[in-house]
Amino acid sequence: MSSCATVDRNGLAVEVDDHSLTPASAEALASTDGTPATGDQLREQLTKWIRVTVLEGSAGEQTDVPPPATSAELDQRYAVAVTNLAGEDAKTLYETGVDGSPVICIAAVTTANLDDANQVLTLLDSGMTFEDAARQHSTDTVIAQAGGIVRGGANGDQECLDPATVNPAVVAALKGTPVGQPIAADLDTFSAVLMLRPFDELLPESQSLVATTVISQDQLDALVDGADVYVDPRYGRWDPGTGSVVALTS
Repeated sequence: MSSCATVDRNGLAVEVDDHSLTPASAEALASTDGTPATGDQLREQLTKWIRVTVLEGSAGEQTDVPPPATSAELDQRYAVAVTNLAGEDAKTLYETGVDGSPVICIAAVTTANLDDANQVLTLLDSGMTFEDAARQHSTDTVIAQAGGIVRGGANGDQECLDPATVNPAVVAALKGTPVGQPIAADLDTFSAVLMLRPFDELLPESQSLVATTVISQDQLDALVDGADVYVDPRYGRWDPGTGSVVALTS
């Protein structure tokens, strides 16, 4: 990567190829709750913006769009760009389900017994959406309120999970089940209608969990290596070795 930090490009915080970010936009990305950003926070967000811009261009996406207004929006654009770079390979890997995907994303309608689960399955076969079935018939109120989406993780907010962290009875029931096909399962202490959710319905950050298994960090870094990067010296300099914006004294 090349750094053009010795050349003053008036009014720009950072520039990559033909795309640029103003100081005001950089500050908006890095500040929280109206509090001015620190130098480290600005450098972190500028690094992220540089990588997103390069990856979006590499994925053939339109890049003459307004700059992201928030760090969360920038994260989402990164996830979308990585997934687009992985292409159909990410979806293909995900559709191997519990037998091969690094994560599984489950929808469920919990029931008291298998007969009730089969009744829900009949409703689905008759045209009821999975979301409506979960809201109306799930015995688990959290799953019902989520429209059938099963979440987990440390904060209970992850829609896709490592199969190793999921109830083994659920994993066993889903083994060999195609994505998008609901099944009724007896899970010992309860029953449920289970379904592996379609890849296209997942959040970008969930899709990117699969995509980053298909495309390695080394491959992503190699794409950024070819970019022409300028950083205003007020913020620091571009360090090709780490692929990040660092302080001038680093």
